[in-house]
Amino acid sequence: MSPALTGHLDAVQILVAIFFLFFAGLIYVLRREDKREGYPMLDLTPADRPIQGFPEMPPPKIYNLLEGGTTQMPHHYGSSLMRGAPLLRFPGAPLVPLGDPMLAELGPGAYPLRKDEPMLMDGEPQVQPLRTAHLWKVSKGDPDPRGMRVLDSRATPVGTVTDLWIDRGVKILRYLEIELSLPEAQGARVLLPIYYADIGTARRPRVRVRALLAHQFADVPRLASHDEITAREEDRVSAYYANGFIFSRGQPGGLPLPRPLAVEGAA
Repeated sequence: MSPALTGHLDAVQILVAIFFLFFAGLIYVLRREDKREGYPMLDLTPADRPIQGFPEMPPPKIYNLLEGGTTQMPHHYGSSLMRGAPLLRFPGAPLVPLGDPMLAELGPGAYPLRKDEPMLMDGEPQVQPLRTAHLWKVSKGDPDPRGMRVLDSRATPVGTVTDLWIDRGVKILRYLEIELSLPEAQGARVLLPIYYADIGTARRPRVRVRALLAHQFADVPRLASHDEITAREEDRVSAYYANGFIFSRGQPGGLPLPRPLAVEGAA
């Protein structure tokens, strides 16, 4: 039997057309679903103009969380704390810090606004200091940073390590807790992400931090709780140290910061 339906159309052509229609529909659905996180984006030129693109955002959907409760996606955690303005007046123009670039939360200092609650594991905070995580200790043979002096990028003393914060989920040391000895922040306690710490040995007991200058430790974001850290606080702390590699000396790469445009709502 001939597969041709007409003189110019056969079953194979129909199957190919159906395949391409299905594939186009699949791309549309997947592209729409991936906008549940991070949308709507806001463009600062003009101020806070929403950007959705094509296709449009999906309708809200409720998800059950592993630690209990629910969340809605797409979701909104509020406006960014970023302090910057576009350098030029076109969509996607580079942003320039306003005021102290270390506090502008731009570039490596940017972070997502995750929930302002601790990450949980078995009903308890996943990240804890050793003073509350009694079953954890430093591995035998590894240097214990507690009691070590903390030095900035110029080897200036800024404080002393008082405790260690561990991540019970991935079983690693996550933060060093530092008690500052700076005149402007005497006795204040801040966290230092372990990835920014150069820990010495028993013969050379010191912790070197090459991301910050001494006075900048006073502006490290503080925690709302003495023994807990929220997901948003984790991002803020890590982003501040990351910013130091570019802005710790006030200007990136030794060049003066350009002057941004005055755009309403961009600050």
